[in-house]
Amino acid sequence: MNDLEIKNVVENPTDDAEYIREVAEAKRALELWTMEPGFQEEFLAAPEATLKKHGLSIDVFSVKVLCINELAIEYQKRPLEEFPRVARRYRGFIREKLTERNRMAREACVPSHPAFRAWRWRQLNRCWAELGGKNASLIHGPITFELDLGCSVGCPFCGVMAGKLQKVCPYDEENAPLWQGILSFLKETVGDAAGQGTCYYATEPLDNPYYEKFAEDFFQVFGIEPQLTTAVSMRRPERTRAYLLEALEKNRRVHRFSVLSLDILHKIFKTFTMEELICVELLPQFTEAPHNRFAKAGRARESDSLKVEAADGNTIACVTGFVVNMAERSLRLITPCGSSAEHPTGEIHIAKEFFSDLDDFKRVFMSMIDRYMQTEFSKEMPLYLRPGISFDKTAAGIEFSREEKFRLKFLGADDLPPSLYHSVLDKLQAGGKTAYDVAGELMEEKDAFPANVFFILKKFEQAGLFLEPYEAPKLA
Repeated sequence: MNDLEIKNVVENPTDDAEYIREVAEAKRALELWTMEPGFQEEFLAAPEATLKKHGLSIDVFSVKVLCINELAIEYQKRPLEEFPRVARRYRGFIREKLTERNRMAREACVPSHPAFRAWRWRQLNRCWAELGGKNASLIHGPITFELDLGCSVGCPFCGVMAGKLQKVCPYDEENAPLWQGILSFLKETVGDAAGQGTCYYATEPLDNPYYEKFAEDFFQVFGIEPQLTTAVSMRRPERTRAYLLEALEKNRRVHRFSVLSLDILHKIFKTFTMEELICVELLPQFTEAPHNRFAKAGRARESDSLKVEAADGNTIACVTGFVVNMAERSLRLITPCGSSAEHPTGEIHIAKEFFSDLDDFKRVFMSMIDRYMQTEFSKEMPLYLRPGISFDKTAAGIEFSREEKFRLKFLGADDLPPSLYHSVLDKLQAGGKTAYDVAGELMEEKDAFPANVFFILKKFEQAGLFLEPYEAPKLA
């Protein structure tokens, strides 16, 4: 066996049991480091004995490279071959997951519908300026589903402020055909990208006793088992295990357990083997955890006990598109943003409408696309730069940023000099000019070719720098 070889663990996983075991043990060591109070001190005092106590046989140095911040930073700069073996294999596992996440955002979640696709790209690019590097973790899925109205868990940190559980959508003779029809219509209209959605959003998926049936229909239409994130993995552990086994047998992907207490963490460790959890991310969402993950959005913004800074501008929203709620039969159009007083959940809520049956769903869905999404902006549309974005003229062109979170450069070329970018920006600053206005004025003042001006405006548009028509000020 080539000791340097990095093998897949998630998609098309290796059948090398020793390899899987080592990655699973490294994952468990990190879980203990980030979630188990006292583990860090115990490990640093007696590393070998501490690992043995927790059933881990991996080498101490690999754990140190993965867990101790100074060593981790040092090894970040080194080629993968220089890592100790277990650490190298675990890093390969992380790279595999990140590669898949990036593929989803850039490829798998891209709608086939032209207007939907163009609108989504504009929103994704807008988020680079507004969220900075945090945007890298968002897949901007075009469709997701809710099988219930509200949530039974009521987490105090809920980033989307889910309400109390009010209604569950039954899988019955009325709803099953409707569900199947909606899935088929979305595959035809949005393409395979609709299959990257989940069957939860501001809900707890396992609140629905029919979740597995809904998920099976999803698999039959898209060939993908929907990703599961649950906060009640230990409510009925036999149900959780059965679903995971079946889901991972159909297609390997990463699922998640929100861990709400230290007691639940210990029950998870006792109930599931390390290998069973290799494709399950455990999210430490209890205050005792050394590295808990309370996103500064939603209810967490209002909780003193979670020590959340409201100005952080975080979000857990990963949908740039539609949330289909089967329980109340509604469609919401949303996209991520930084949480704020105006958008406390880190979502821009653009529209919400209701539907009664499949034909009505199709009508509402297409009318919302027609109303809120455009393949490209009309040259007669008044243009407004997004507020809060800073523009800097440079010798090479233009840079824009938002609170220094992210900077993007527009560089002039030989046939499009930086001065033309500067002139276009000057015309846009006041707001309200159309593309025809800008091109006409610059043709008269600078002898600029309109096609070159339109080209620059198109680049600004695709970067998400302009307000969408539904956001623009209404003219009297």
